[in-house]
Amino acid sequence: MDDTTRYSVNESLLQSYRSIFISSQSFLLAVGAIAVDKSTIILFATAIISLVMILWIWLPVVVSRHRIVDYYKFGADLPHDKRAALCTEKEYVHNRALRKEANATFRLRTNWRPTRLKLDVAIPGLFFLLWIALVIQQLVHSSA
Repeated sequence: MDDTTRYSVNESLLQSYRSIFISSQSFLLAVGAIAVDKSTIILFATAIISLVMILWIWLPVVVSRHRIVDYYKFGADLPHDKRAALCTEKEYVHNRALRKEANATFRLRTNWRPTRLKLDVAIPGLFFLLWIALVIQQLVHSSA
């Protein structure tokens, strides 16, 4: 498989992961909103599951995948041996120093472009804030 195909496959996976996470958070948020007046335990359990999902599943998966997309997107413009000499895909994802060197070769200042900031930071951040607001509302409501 060439780098252009790998880029296309990984871009498609990134979009799928975003959709899955947004859909699942929307569903869990609906469950939490229904539980507000019915069951504090269900609300708190759903909130914990959702917050764990955002912090330890959604963000790491999507950030890793968008780095992989960049690795193949910008690496496809280089001769294969030159891109391969930079670092491996795994190193690009997990090693900040090697990623910085590769990005300099790719002429890429950062992996965080405006759309990614909105989709991969703002949306999970808003879900996170909604969960915190629901939990606080429940705590205030139950103590009154």
